[in-house]
Amino acid sequence: MWDWISENSGLVQAGMAAVTALVWMVYLHVIVSGLRRQRRTEILIHLGGARNLSARILVSNLGFEPIYVLEIMLTVWTASGERVSSVADRTEIAQGQHATPREATLQGPLKSGDHVDIGSVLDLLDRARHHSFDALEPGDIREVEVTVAAITAADSRIAAAARRFSMKGQGDDMSLCPQNLYARQIRSRWRRRQIEATLRDRL
Repeated sequence: MWDWISENSGLVQAGMAAVTALVWMVYLHVIVSGLRRQRRTEILIHLGGARNLSARILVSNLGFEPIYVLEIMLTVWTASGERVSSVADRTEIAQGQHATPREATLQGPLKSGDHVDIGSVLDLLDRARHHSFDALEPGDIREVEVTVAAITAADSRIAAAARRFSMKGQGDDMSLCPQNLYARQIRSRWRRRQIEATLRDRL
């Protein structure tokens, strides 16, 4: 055994060097993956309270990095098609009733682990009507989707998440039914560029 090692010392050293390099590559992969997970945004959109139109919609930042909420958009599907509107500004509160300018909008920073109540479904529909959804009635709605667009210090591109809800029932019995378990994180370049283009069009 020792004679074979002595005769093939060059081969043994090369093998040990290859094993050492492989171990370091594995360690490097683990470290880089951990850093990516820490810098990756994770925006949660969920319902609080009831499941009817008075349900509160909460937006939480589950990522390790703080985010700045740039825009909140409401997409509504009815029999006549799809409509999109900004719902980041709290138009249901009169300007004179704001204790601080920050209360006029939902745009702003959100620390890791924090959440913000963006209003009830009825509040969002009222804001949408204020912008562009004239003559929109809850009974006409088939589905709604809330999209949150944000930026972080870790990435120059838009970070976003969306969650879609189906409308069930009629009149006072209308309720929201989430179509997925949690918010869908929007990570594809094409979709993020599409959101950026939408935000630029609204400037």
